[in-house]
Amino acid sequence: MRHPQPSKALALYQNISESMRNFLLLAPLSLCVLSSCKDEKIHTYRVATDSSSENPAPPVGDAAPKEEESHDPAAHSGSVVWQVREDWKPEKAGQFVTAAYALPGGGRVTVSKLGGDGGGLAANINRWRGQLGFKPLAEKEVIGQPLKIAGSDEEMRLFNLTSADSAADAQGILAGVLPLKTETWYFKFSGPVAVLRKTEGAFAAFLRTVRIAGSQKSAPVPAPSGAKKVNVTPPDGWTPSEGSSMRAASFSIAGPDGTSADVSVVPIPGDSGSVLDNVNRWRSQLQLAPLASADDPALGTKAESPAGEIFVSHMTSTEPILNGKTAALASAILKRPGMTWFFKITGEATLVQANLEKFDTFVRSATF
Repeated sequence: MRHPQPSKALALYQNISESMRNFLLLAPLSLCVLSSCKDEKIHTYRVATDSSSENPAPPVGDAAPKEEESHDPAAHSGSVVWQVREDWKPEKAGQFVTAAYALPGGGRVTVSKLGGDGGGLAANINRWRGQLGFKPLAEKEVIGQPLKIAGSDEEMRLFNLTSADSAADAQGILAGVLPLKTETWYFKFSGPVAVLRKTEGAFAAFLRTVRIAGSQKSAPVPAPSGAKKVNVTPPDGWTPSEGSSMRAASFSIAGPDGTSADVSVVPIPGDSGSVLDNVNRWRSQLQLAPLASADDPALGTKAESPAGEIFVSHMTSTEPILNGKTAALASAILKRPGMTWFFKITGEATLVQANLEKFDTFVRSATF
């Protein structure tokens, strides 16, 4: 039985009252940030919107998605294909969800589609932020991490809706939004923050398999050989940490009064966006206003390292957003053939500041 399309009043009610769970950008999804899953067993799915059952409210929009006229989405402009791991358990989709998967380590991935712009990127991101208890962002602050869709001219935007001080059991969202000419696709990973951080690599690899149906390159593009091979020398006081599967190296720094800082080295295939895009994404995580131009001195500076030119940035929150204290983030971006490397240190501002010289030495120690 077809469900009636929700009225505008109902859609508005859903947008302001719905309670929801929140890649990168990964703090270091920061999602945004991508990795490959090697030797995985995967299935390929070509699907159209399923409007056969009840499901959570859709992204912002005045009407429910229209049914496809054919069971073969490849015959429709804008349809997409993707691949999932064999251990992802398919779940029943629904009226506003095209596909859903339960992950073995916890959390749920959903894929949904709306016509047009789905109500707008900022509206959807702010709806998710509101459900997680975050303040809304101005439209110009909703940037995301770019992810090029191989074999096409399209680009997905990745979002990490967690914060540096999120409790492990707090709900969070990692998401990819793919706007096309006539429709917008939403890929969302929801669950406890601890689960998102542990499984973000698998979700990022899943997003890298997304393709436009019928494009010249329908198969996933593997990461360049040796994508995660880097040699770094950690300074005294830095302890190796588990991090996530997306990281090539991970360390923790213990400070006084229980403070701590996190150090990560993350490789992303390809160009991975401009310096301005990445810095503004990190500024958003520290609740700082975005920079308008790549000429802004606050963006950072270029420097030389044994491995090549790096771009170094340092930013500090103006509000006590980390356990009642200000937070800081220092980064170095190194672009190499086929790969962009992100070196980051995040944590309580005083501790990060005290480790800036060590961080600089650490970055310059990198060899490939």
